[in-house]
Amino acid sequence: MGKFFRGIQSCTVPVVRCATKWNHCRIVFVCVFVFYLLSVTGCGPALSPPEQVREFERAGPIIPGVGVSGLGGMRTHTGPYRIVPGDILEFQMPAILWIVSADLSGSIHRIEPYLCRVSDVGTIAMPVVGEIPVAGRRLAEVETLVVDAYFPKYVVNTPMVVCKLAEQQDGSERVFTVMGLVNRPGTFRYPVDVQYNLMEAVAFAGGFDLVADPRYVKIYRQNAGGDVVSATFGINNEALADAYNVIVKPGDVIYIDHTMRTRINTFLSNVLSIGIGVDARYKRF
Repeated sequence: MGKFFRGIQSCTVPVVRCATKWNHCRIVFVCVFVFYLLSVTGCGPALSPPEQVREFERAGPIIPGVGVSGLGGMRTHTGPYRIVPGDILEFQMPAILWIVSADLSGSIHRIEPYLCRVSDVGTIAMPVVGEIPVAGRRLAEVETLVVDAYFPKYVVNTPMVVCKLAEQQDGSERVFTVMGLVNRPGTFRYPVDVQYNLMEAVAFAGGFDLVADPRYVKIYRQNAGGDVVSATFGINNEALADAYNVIVKPGDVIYIDHTMRTRINTFLSNVLSIGIGVDARYKRF
C-alpha cells in the first residue's frame, strides 16, 4: 500500500510543477499584453484646458431637480431625500423593540413612535442595538438597517419599522455627491460655515480605490444659464497640489470614472490574486 501511494505522489509532483509553471507563464503573458495596451492606447482623458477650468470655476451650485447626464452612461438627480447630521427621525415600530425581553406582555402588537437626532458623525442611537450609521442614506434604507439590527438577533419575527423625517436640519439641501472609484460613494452634507477642497470631499467617501489607482477626477456643476458644465482634474503625484486648490461647491457631483489604466489595474489584481491562490493550493501537495 505504501508503494502505491508513493507511486501516486511521484506521478503527481511533475503535474503540479507543470501546472505551476503554466500559471506563471500565463501571468507573465498577461502583464506583457497589458503593458503593450498601455503604450498603444494611453491611460486616461485629457485634463481640462485653462479656459474650461475658468468657466467651471465661475459656475455655481446645481439647482435641485436638474439632472446630470453623461456620467458613464448613468444619470443622477436630486432623487429621494438623504439623511444628514442634525436631522430628527421618527420611527414607528413595535414597542417590544424597546425592551426585547422574553416577557412580551402583549406589547409586540403595539406600535409606538421613537424620536432620535442624527449625530454629527451620522449615526442614530436605537434601543438595545446601539449606534446605526444612517447619514447619506434614504429613509427606506434606514428602515432596512434598523430591521436588520434587531432581526434575527433580538426578535424571532421580522418587525415592521417605518421611518419618516420629523425635522430637517437647516441647510441640509447643501450637499455634494462622490461617485465611482471610491470606497464609500454617496451624498454628503455641505455645512454653510465650511469650504471643502477636492481631496477633502473625496475623503468623505473613504478615499480612492487603491487597487484601481485612478489618476483623474471629473466634477459636474451648473452655471448661471442652467447648463451643466464639467472639468477634469489630475490626482497623480504631480497634480496633487492642484487638486487641493480645487474648491468643491454645494451641489457638485464628483465622478471618478474608469479609464484604461484603472481597468487594467483591477484586472491584474484579480489575475494575480487568483495566481497566488493556485500556487498556495499546489504547494499543499
